[in-house]
Amino acid sequence: MSKPAFEDIFAFSGRRNRKSYILYMIGMVALAVVVYGIAALLAAATHVWAILVLAWLVMIPLAISGWAVMSQRCRDFGWSGWAVLITLIPFIGGLFAIALLFIPGDEGTNRYGPTQIQAG
Repeated sequence: MSKPAFEDIFAFSGRRNRKSYILYMIGMVALAVVVYGIAALLAAATHVWAILVLAWLVMIPLAISGWAVMSQRCRDFGWSGWAVLITLIPFIGGLFAIALLFIPGDEGTNRYGPTQIQAG
């Protein structure tokens, strides 16, 4: 069993396996599409573009949680959580975020703690 996708999403410690990371990312992308879609429709209908600024303010905590989850994912294969700063580099950052979907985690315990997969 893997770590639940939306558990510890603001914790910059611990580990997160691929399954949990993928489920979290799917949820966050879906949420972002819904939030921005509603904001864009409201802004177009009312001609009040401040609604889009409010949507950005809603997305700030989601970006922070995304970095926290990515840092947990980095620790799962033995890298420091600081490696998430790679995502700030244009183009390379996007490739790095995608690579996190495919890099296998360490089996058992590494220097960041035990694996999140537990025998049920």
